[in-house]
Amino acid sequence: MMADLDSLRPSVRGPVPGWNLTGRSLWLAACLGVLIVAVTLRLVASAQIPPVHVKEGSVPSRILSVNVMSDEILLALVPERLIGLSVVADSESSNIVEEAKVIPTRVDADSERILMLNPDLVLIGSHHANVARQIESLGIPLFQIQGFESIEWIRSLLRTMGTSTGVPERAERLIAEMNARIENVSRRVAGLPRPRVLLYSESGWVSGAKTTIDDAIRAAGGVNVAAELGIVGGGKVPQERVIMADPDVILLRYSRIWESGFRQALLGDPAFRDVKALRNQRVYSIPARLLVTSSHHIAKTVETIARHLHPDVFPEASP
Repeated sequence: MMADLDSLRPSVRGPVPGWNLTGRSLWLAACLGVLIVAVTLRLVASAQIPPVHVKEGSVPSRILSVNVMSDEILLALVPERLIGLSVVADSESSNIVEEAKVIPTRVDADSERILMLNPDLVLIGSHHANVARQIESLGIPLFQIQGFESIEWIRSLLRTMGTSTGVPERAERLIAEMNARIENVSRRVAGLPRPRVLLYSESGWVSGAKTTIDDAIRAAGGVNVAAELGIVGGGKVPQERVIMADPDVILLRYSRIWESGFRQALLGDPAFRDVKALRNQRVYSIPARLLVTSSHHIAKTVETIARHLHPDVFPEASP
């Protein structure tokens, strides 16, 4: 894995061409009011990310999250300093629906809306690069996240976010709790036969090597069939190739919105009739939020997968 954490650097730029705020005075006031160095922390998949040193007196007090991953992490680290969460915080993709209720404000990747909330730190995903550039151009400290390649990457993300928000000790506690849960699972499945597992979707999309799902399957005592097939990251696999791979277990994403009828369609598809997972009734649905998380909640993902792969070892029901 490659690492790249931009050093702290000035960002003194004018407004982005073609971007109009309601009222030029709003933009001018923001520029004049923010006389600090803009920070862009671009975090990619690596355990080698150097710590971000927060100077005394510069710890952010009005933190805005525009990404469900940072929603989950920041609610555990600095809930008292959050002024808003992403619009995804209340969705099926979120592991903090109940906890998020204490923060009433929801924000999409909208530059003007973000600016009006007057944050002193914004966390946003790399898929909103254009919005990130607009925010950075106004001198607002920005934490831009990208990567999502391993559980070790999640540890690095937690540590970097803890440092950048001035609570490294809270981050270390969160990492320790996550590690303990994952290690408990791995210890209990050590030496057991490892079933071949495929996380499968209606579109044929799978998660191969260098993904958090690959790590979760291996930690839970399984072998990722998509990685066996040579898939790196995410990718689509033809139905015929899935059938030939003959996985022992198939995992599906449970959601009321996405692929709601896929399970029944798969179970009734005659082409899959002789696949081991269907023949042995080992097709399991897992809540979507556990399959998309890239926060400390990955520990819950590992535990849930392990209960399906090794029910004799984990007879307890998932809470």
